[in-house]
Amino acid sequence: MQKEAQLSTEQRLLLSLLGRRTEPHDSAEILSLLHQVNWSNFLNIASVDLYPYVAFNLEPYRNLLEVPPEWERLVKTRRFTAVQNLLVHHELGKILQSLRESGIPALAVKGIVLAYSAYPDLSLRPMSDLDLLVPPGRREEALRVLQRLEYRYPEGALAINRDHFSYLGPNQELALPLRLRTSTVLVEIHSQLECSEPLFPMPIEEFWSRSTLVDLQGLRVGTLSPEDFLFHVCLHLSRSHRFEKGLLPLVDLKLLLESRLDWNWAGIAERSLRYGCATWMFLTLEAARNLVGAPVPDSFFRALPQPHDPTKLWCLLDQKIWAQGGPRVPLFIPLLLAESSWRTRAHMILIRARLVGKRELDPEPTFAGFVRRTRLYLRRLLATVRTKIPFYAVAWKTGKLKLHTIRQQAALLRSSNALFQLIEQETRCADKNHLAGGTSQALFENSENHQGPIRVK
Repeated sequence: MQKEAQLSTEQRLLLSLLGRRTEPHDSAEILSLLHQVNWSNFLNIASVDLYPYVAFNLEPYRNLLEVPPEWERLVKTRRFTAVQNLLVHHELGKILQSLRESGIPALAVKGIVLAYSAYPDLSLRPMSDLDLLVPPGRREEALRVLQRLEYRYPEGALAINRDHFSYLGPNQELALPLRLRTSTVLVEIHSQLECSEPLFPMPIEEFWSRSTLVDLQGLRVGTLSPEDFLFHVCLHLSRSHRFEKGLLPLVDLKLLLESRLDWNWAGIAERSLRYGCATWMFLTLEAARNLVGAPVPDSFFRALPQPHDPTKLWCLLDQKIWAQGGPRVPLFIPLLLAESSWRTRAHMILIRARLVGKRELDPEPTFAGFVRRTRLYLRRLLATVRTKIPFYAVAWKTGKLKLHTIRQQAALLRSSNALFQLIEQETRCADKNHLAGGTSQALFENSENHQGPIRVK
């Protein structure tokens, strides 16, 4: 991670407000930074999803200095988040009731559980969507239940989201969000987790067997056990999204870890090795501890293999995490430029043009099947054009299609690919060492194995 002297005033203030402790260990340091900061630069560095939590942590300083006008933007975002989260909470109750009536179990994961059980206030954690986990083989049935509740795939949903699913591996499901009519509520239905099969050698049924209940302000909701939840959040942030979500997931981890005191770090280290994700867990929790002060003990890191090239890893991690506050550009062009092989680029273009999947084709070629395929292709092509033309037009007007911006994004994607490959290499080495030398349980002889529920605030 960057040293303190390498951070700008705005970065130092942001990390201090998010929970990192700087010298001296009191509010005088933050107050000093508040007098020095350029608020326009600060708002550009901090991603919008951090605004509510930043506004909350700025409240103690309102009477100690003249409040700059930029703070109002932070406060407005917090108010909007509160309203949005109340709406999502209401919809979650309706959805779970309908799923229960259809005999479909469901677990809430990620944002909704964190917002209501780990954060001090429901207005502090924005959610881009509502994630629900259903048992294997029940996903299509659950999707039909949502459609009866008037949830629909937005027009051109595949065209909008397909770049974001470019990292999916073999046998991973494509969980496109459904939207409630014209509202902003999005719901994703999953039957897999980032910490389960097919990515890691752990059957999804084991996560269901350890599931628990939490009280989300009067709504009793099933969710993952605390340590399963930790694995899911860590691997969703790191392996699935390659740290592109910025600092917010690190704040999630900090508050999740602070929500209970009896984490079984022995078991977490042992499971990290057994799952084959030790390097991902090491780097993710190290980033959360270094950047926002997540309470992770040294013993956990000593129990896992140390990265062979930590300087390069932290440099790439810094690039990814701090890039979240910068301009976002349409991904497909940078994705093409990030590839070094023209053959790979041509393959990506062909995949992009394939709007009809093999599963949607008739097993035997017929004239009627050809007509159906053509009609389906043209319908999806029209939806893609309707979606992409306004999308690229807005990007052009806002300067996100400038050549230097696209090159910056392509360079960031190349760094992301390098980071992923480097961590995967470290992971394979860790797996070999684990198989040769056994587990890390001996390092935690005095640890206790508790699985209490997340403390609801």
